[in-house]
Amino acid sequence: MTAKTAVAVMCMVAGITAIPAARAQAERSVWDGIYTAAQAQRGQALYTKHCASCHRENLEGHGTTPSLAGSEFLARWDGQTVDDLFEKMQESMPADHPGSMSRERNAAILAFILGFNEFPAGAAELRNESEWLAKIRFQAAKSK
Repeated sequence: MTAKTAVAVMCMVAGITAIPAARAQAERSVWDGIYTAAQAQRGQALYTKHCASCHRENLEGHGTTPSLAGSEFLARWDGQTVDDLFEKMQESMPADHPGSMSRERNAAILAFILGFNEFPAGAAELRNESEWLAKIRFQAAKSK
């Protein structure tokens, strides 16, 4: 292999390995203030009306209804994307009328759930587009 070829191969390998690192740096997480307090407040009212009868006021769930707060909830979604959680809500909730909630309303409910789990609010509302939500990691513990 010539010196030029070796350099070209090294540059390609460096470029390929740098892409995942750049994406990892560009990703956001639930710790980055991805919803507003006002949106979470709207979500609380919607949650009370459409979700609390199954998941309870304190989000603890009961029976086969999963909790939406605490260590069990955090462990279930840790390492997935916010879109994974959002689409689960969008497709299967509320249980008595799956898929009947608008994406805007589900975004507000998710903002409430995030706030209840003590993820910080930010300056911009949680959007409801899958492409955007898929770029946000659900990370149970804050990075140090």
